[in-house]
Amino acid sequence: MVLEFLSQGSMKDCSTFSRLARIFFFSMILILTSSSLSRAQLKPGQYLEESPLGSWNQFGLDSAATLGTGLSQLTLAHNSQILLTNPALLTWLKSCTLTINLGFNQTQLFNYWLVNTGVVSTDSNLTYRNFELNYVGFSCHSGQYTLAAAWVQSENFGRPAIDYQSDDNDYVYNSLKLGQRGHLTTFSLALARKFRTRLSLGLSLVFLTGRINRDLQEDWPLEGTSMIDSRQQKMTGFYAVFGLNYLISSRLAAGLSLIPPYQRKVKSQSLLTYTSAEVNLTTQGEADDRGSQPLIIGAGIKYKLKDNLNLLLESRYFAWDHYSYSYFGENLSRDFKAIVQLGAGLEYQIQASFLGQRWTTPYFVGFKIDPQPMTDISSTYYYLTFGSGFGNESLSLTFSTAIGFEHGSGHNLKNQKIAVTLDLYPEKIFKSRTRR
Repeated sequence: MVLEFLSQGSMKDCSTFSRLARIFFFSMILILTSSSLSRAQLKPGQYLEESPLGSWNQFGLDSAATLGTGLSQLTLAHNSQILLTNPALLTWLKSCTLTINLGFNQTQLFNYWLVNTGVVSTDSNLTYRNFELNYVGFSCHSGQYTLAAAWVQSENFGRPAIDYQSDDNDYVYNSLKLGQRGHLTTFSLALARKFRTRLSLGLSLVFLTGRINRDLQEDWPLEGTSMIDSRQQKMTGFYAVFGLNYLISSRLAAGLSLIPPYQRKVKSQSLLTYTSAEVNLTTQGEADDRGSQPLIIGAGIKYKLKDNLNLLLESRYFAWDHYSYSYFGENLSRDFKAIVQLGAGLEYQIQASFLGQRWTTPYFVGFKIDPQPMTDISSTYYYLTFGSGFGNESLSLTFSTAIGFEHGSGHNLKNQKIAVTLDLYPEKIFKSRTRR
């Protein structure tokens, strides 16, 4: 693997390394102590520090049913995860539900953005993999009302670790280690109500918390110098999700969703140490930052082609042209555009009797177009999705995958997602045990 560090000059010999080391160190000191410096105008590529893995366009959770149908999250009611996208659909669930979701994500990327200092890039795509429990939630009916709550691991900020060194004739001139990790966690509470038989309205209140940790270490062994740069960002925020579902006819239903723009508060902290034979310096930085999240509007329809076959069509608008972000007190420009995300899917169900019970087997297939908001680099992901599962009146186990191919950046990135969802229906489980 060839790795390049773009800075003020090229690293061709030991003396150049020495000069660059000092330039890098003193520029970092100035950055931490002054917010008035202008940022180098380098193209960030796919990933900034605050960008979630896979896509900028985060909308709800990739459960198995929604993932398999092209992320149909506005009209398809399988479990309580819809409280993050269209809480009105909660009224169409079974009397009580308990949902657990596991997710796997395999994401490629080609650039790391080091704010104010340069870009670390590789000659080939790097892959980051994560497997996690990302959802636990429940819902319960009471008359015309439905209450739901959930814990969600909604966004991942991890990056593949970089461990690079430059050597010649068995001498190591320079080494670079870079790593980033982090998650965004949300706690949601939702209430939905059915009005007559056709209209349902819902509201979710979402509290979020999370952090991003980034560590960079550079060493120049021949000179006996080293630098360690550790940065931590703690995020908090609050937003609402408004949802509507309307039965236009016995075969056609429409869903609408609105997430107003909101602010993520970010507490930023840094610790920089520089060590050499002559000096041992430490400097700390702290700032109150923020990220302005965009308005999101979603609309979708579900059309019943047959009693056991549903067609799902959805679109989502992300107002990224109003996005802004600050980093250690510096307002960073993000030249973003508003985008429209499109998805389509089919859900087919068959039923059969087995071991004295009625079992349902769903089949999912879908397609999704996911354009990214950057204007300096054109990038769009195209996803093929499919899945299946089985279930009875007491439980349901579903699994799906989405295979994404990126076009536009010139790097042919790939992204694969897998979701496994377990839905339990406590009331039905209790009744079946009572009958025995």
